[in-house]
Amino acid sequence: MTEAKALPFALPERPAVTRIRKRDTREFAAPGPLRTQPMRGFEDDFTDIVDYIIRITNQIWPERQVGRIYDTYDPHCVVYNATGTVRSVEEVVAATTASIHSAPDGESHHLNVAWSGDEDEGFYTSHLGYSLSTNLGDTIYGPATGRRIGRLFVADCVSRNNLIHTEWLMRDNGASVRQMGYDMHEVAQCLAEAPFREERIVVAPTRLEGQAPRSLHAAAVETVWDWAVRHFNDIWNMRRFDLVSRDYSPHVIAHWASGRVANGLRNVQALIIALNASVPNGAVRVEHVCWSDETDGVIVAVRWTLEGTTVPGGLLGNAPAGGSVAIMGSSHFRFWGGSIVEEWTVFDEVGTLVQAYRS
Repeated sequence: MTEAKALPFALPERPAVTRIRKRDTREFAAPGPLRTQPMRGFEDDFTDIVDYIIRITNQIWPERQVGRIYDTYDPHCVVYNATGTVRSVEEVVAATTASIHSAPDGESHHLNVAWSGDEDEGFYTSHLGYSLSTNLGDTIYGPATGRRIGRLFVADCVSRNNLIHTEWLMRDNGASVRQMGYDMHEVAQCLAEAPFREERIVVAPTRLEGQAPRSLHAAAVETVWDWAVRHFNDIWNMRRFDLVSRDYSPHVIAHWASGRVANGLRNVQALIIALNASVPNGAVRVEHVCWSDETDGVIVAVRWTLEGTTVPGGLLGNAPAGGSVAIMGSSHFRFWGGSIVEEWTVFDEVGTLVQAYRS
C-alpha cells in the first residue's frame, strides 16, 4: 500500500487493480492478460473495474464507438448533472453524439479512477479526466467559435453486470464558456429561461445543528470516510480556514473549477473562502468517498453537495442575491507523506449560475 503508514486514516486490503497515472493512454487500448478481481457479469476481456471504465471511455469518446453505450449503460440509466437529469440510454447516446459533433477532434486524458464496492453490491467509480478539443460546432452556449477548449471532468458511476445504471456527471463548463469567449453570466441567464423538465428543490440548510452552533469534528478519524467528513465539516462548514494547514502540504497545488489553479496554502484557502463567500449560508454534505492506490500516492475521491443561497461577490462573481443552488462537486485529493499534495475540485459553475438565476 503506497505510503499507507503515513496516511491520516487506515485503508483496508483489497485486490490490486490497474494503475493509470504516469502511463500512456495508448497502453489501455488492448485488454490485459488476466482478470485480477471478481467481476461477475462483465465482459470477459475487462481485467478489473478501472480497466472497464478507462477502456469503455476510450471506445465511446476518442474511438467514436458511440453505440458501445448500449452495451455498457442500463436502458433505464439515470445521469445527474448540474442543470438536469437524463433518464434513458437513448438520451445518453444523443447527448454524446451532440457533444462529439461540437468538438470532433476531442481527446480524453485520464487522471485517476478511484473506486469502491464489489461484484455483489456493484462497483462505484470516480473517474477524473481532462478533455481537450476545438469548438467547431454550435453548443447550448452559442455558435461555434473555433477556439481550443480544455476542461476537467469527473464521472461518478455505479455499475453492475457490465452496465452503468447511475451516474453523477460533473464537467468544468465554466472553463469551456470562458475559453469560448462568452460571458458566463449572460450564458447562464439565457439558459435559465429555457424549459426545465425536473426542477431541483433546494432547502437552504441551517447553520446550526438543532438549536446549537456547529462544532468541529470530534470523533476519531479511523477510516477514509471519517477523514472526508472531518475535512469538509471543519474547513468548509465551520469556516476554520486555518485548518487547511492540517490537511494540506505547504507545497500543494489545486486545480479548481473554471480553470483556476492555486499554489500553496494561502491560495488554496483563498479558493475555498471565495466559494463560501458566494454562498455564505451554505453547508456542504459528503455524499460518497472512494479511493485508489496509485503510482504517485493514494488518491481519495469525495463527491459532495453544497447547498445554500447566493449573494453577489466571491467566486461566482455578480451572482443574483437569494438564488437557491445545490452545487454538485467532486474533489480528488492526492496524498503523499500524510498530506494532500495535489487536489482537483470540479463543479459546473455555469450550471450553478443557471440554478441561481432560475430560482
